[in-house]
This record gives sequence, C-alpha cells and structure tokens, in this order.
Amino acid sequence: MIIDAHMHLSGPGYVRGKYLRFVWKMYITEYNRVHHTNKTATDFRDMLLSMDPPVVDPEGDHVVEMMDKAGVDKGVIFPVDWAAVTGEPKVPVREQNKAHADAAKKHKGRFIPICALDPRRGNALDLAKEAIEDWGMRGFYFMPPSGFRPDDPICFPIYEKCIDWGVPMIIHSGKEIAHWDYNHPVIIANAALRYPELTVVIGHAGTRIYRHEALEAATIPNVHLDFSEYQGYWRLHPDRFYQWLRDAVDDVGADKVMFGSGFPNPNVLTPEAEWVKAIKEPETDITFTEEEKALILGGAARKVFKI
Repeated sequence: MIIDAHMHLSGPGYVRGKYLRFVWKMYITEYNRVHHTNKTATDFRDMLLSMDPPVVDPEGDHVVEMMDKAGVDKGVIFPVDWAAVTGEPKVPVREQNKAHADAAKKHKGRFIPICALDPRRGNALDLAKEAIEDWGMRGFYFMPPSGFRPDDPICFPIYEKCIDWGVPMIIHSGKEIAHWDYNHPVIIANAALRYPELTVVIGHAGTRIYRHEALEAATIPNVHLDFSEYQGYWRLHPDRFYQWLRDAVDDVGADKVMFGSGFPNPNVLTPEAEWVKAIKEPETDITFTEEEKALILGGAARKVFKI
C-alpha cells in the first residue's frame, strides 16, 4: 500500500492572495534552479492551474484520478489555517475542514482527513470536537509560522484531546511565509517530550533548512517524519537526498519515515508518479531494502494514522 502522507485539497477562496504570491515566488525559484529557466511567479501560477488533472478540486475527484495514475492508494488531506497572517479567507477554515471530511466520505477508503486548526482561535476546542466526533476526521494540523510555538501552553488543550481521541498531530516545519523560527524541530520536540502519549509528525521533515535537526527530533519515540516537499532537493542533489533518506532510516527507523508530496504546489516540479518512482525504484548506489521502501511508502503511515 502506498500512502501520500501530506496533501492539500484546493478550492476557490481557500487562501488569500498574499500567501499565494509568496508560494508562487518560492516555488518558481526552485523550478528555475532545476530546469535552468527564468520563469516568473505568474508562470508558476499558470503551470499550476494548467496541471492535468486540475488542482482546483475541493471534492478530491481529480486528486483521486492523479493518485490512481501514480499508484497511490490513500492520501492524508488537510487545509491550512493561515488567517492570523493573511486574514480570514473567503471560505472559513471550518468549512474547508468540512470539505476535506466530505471528500473522504465521497471517496471512501482513499483519503484520511485531518483538521487544520489554529489553537489560538477562541472556539478551537469546539472546532476540534466537531471535526473528530461529528465529521470523522483523523487528527490535526498545526501551522506554527502563523504566529505560535508548538510548545506554547495555548496548544496543550488540543494535544490533550488528541491523546483522548487517539489521533496524531501533524506540525509544519521548515520554510514558510512567516516565523520560520517558530516551527524548528527542536520546538516541536519540546511539545512531544511534554506529551509522550501524543503521536507527533514533523511535517516536511524540516525541509532543507532543518533536515538534520528533524532527524534528531525524530529519535524521540513518539515523533515521526513526513518528507513532503523534498522533491526539489531530490532533483537538484539526488545523491544528497538519498543519503539523507538513508540516514533517516538508520537513525530513527523506516517505520517512522513517511512518504509525502505536499500536493499541489510541489507537483508542478515533480509529478506524483515520478515522486513515487523516486522512492520505489531509486536510481542510486545507496541501497534500501524492499522492506524499508514498503515502510516508507505506506507502512509507517498506516501505523501513525491507524489504517
């Protein structure tokens, strides 16, 4: 079974223009380095919107089509709560969470829906309860660069409810539009150490900024990694990427390292099928056993998300 442990469904009004403009500039910079082009952020937007299947797909129909072509059995899907930085989007985060839960019901067995939530929202616990108990969502996603640290006491009530419900907490790490220091793996580790019964996933495995620190944090028993958005690192420095992945398996175990894409933006650079093949059939002298690849591509995620 192949599981993409980090995906986002997209719909009109889900994010504000400020965030989109930052993301397009960030990704086109990497695209130009990989392809030796001189494209603009507008070009990236056009490439993203012209992808086949389409990425503006709040019900997940086209995402499932893409997953089928890539041989991906399940995807972990969630929106992002960026309101504290960009302002509230046209579609409130509650409705976005509900749309992800509905997509999972529509495509039974294909999606694991996760609730995106800023713990500083005054009704955060009510939103959390509704997502888990009424909509059947399977965990939470925190975005610390929106202005909070994962080890801030404001987060603790949600962590405690995660333990009660038996669901994981995915926490973003690495580069973003603001507050890079708030999502350092060391800070995520502080939260995991405080709550050893809480399953914590370091989203994006620190990206290239904190990739080594992410491995150190994942030596904590309840901390796991997904290496979504490593496509650019793989394309620019394949030997370095595979050595990092080998180090991850050696240091923390293949059962704690999860394949992920970060769909949709990274898929402009590397289509889903190509990214799956990079792990399933790696072209490198660095060796991975079939058992290790099976754990990375799906076995580790099955454990975290109780599939």
